[in-house]
Amino acid sequence: MSAANIFPGKSCVKQHGLTLIEVLAAFVILSIGLLGIVSLQALSKASQHQAMQRTRAVALADDMLERIRINPEGVVTYFANGNALGGGSITTIPSPDCNTAACTPAEMARYDRWLWEQMLDGAAVTYIEDSNSVNAGGLINPQGCVDFDAVAGSTRSGMVRVIVQWRGLEETSDATQAGDTVCGGAAAGADAWRRQVIVSSYVVDEMEP
Repeated sequence: MSAANIFPGKSCVKQHGLTLIEVLAAFVILSIGLLGIVSLQALSKASQHQAMQRTRAVALADDMLERIRINPEGVVTYFANGNALGGGSITTIPSPDCNTAACTPAEMARYDRWLWEQMLDGAAVTYIEDSNSVNAGGLINPQGCVDFDAVAGSTRSGMVRVIVQWRGLEETSDATQAGDTVCGGAAAGADAWRRQVIVSSYVVDEMEP
């Protein structure tokens, strides 16, 4: 006996469309997927930024090392003239300007230190905030140091170490451990935000008697 005979005047109609439960389930799955994509993108951006910071730090350390190689007679001035550079520690431009004037090795070293600090701080890229010029192209809280260990019997030939340190985006472990050179900031092992690169080379002053 057909349905039409049981229910006169009525015919079977198939149900179409989605139920509310199915729509909600699809929405939850889609939301989880989108959250995962956003989280992955944020992680990728952070990793990319940290890689760029490290690449910039290595380039800056190489830059200073090359300056010392070009001017080995001034190596003592690169080393002895100070503590950590960065954050505007050199408040005045050295005179003379070695880009336009002839300089002694010591004057060139002082000028190089000022120029290198400008690069550390990103002074070439700035933006205005509350009427103040803010550096935007450098490392985060950068500091740079030059260490020099003269070889026996010499004062201008020996091992040079250029240290660049900065603040990372997250806490992990201090890049400077006990026995390492601290280029400003907290004691070794006490700053979990600190990142550091060291570039070293043997420098020879062939003019040294």
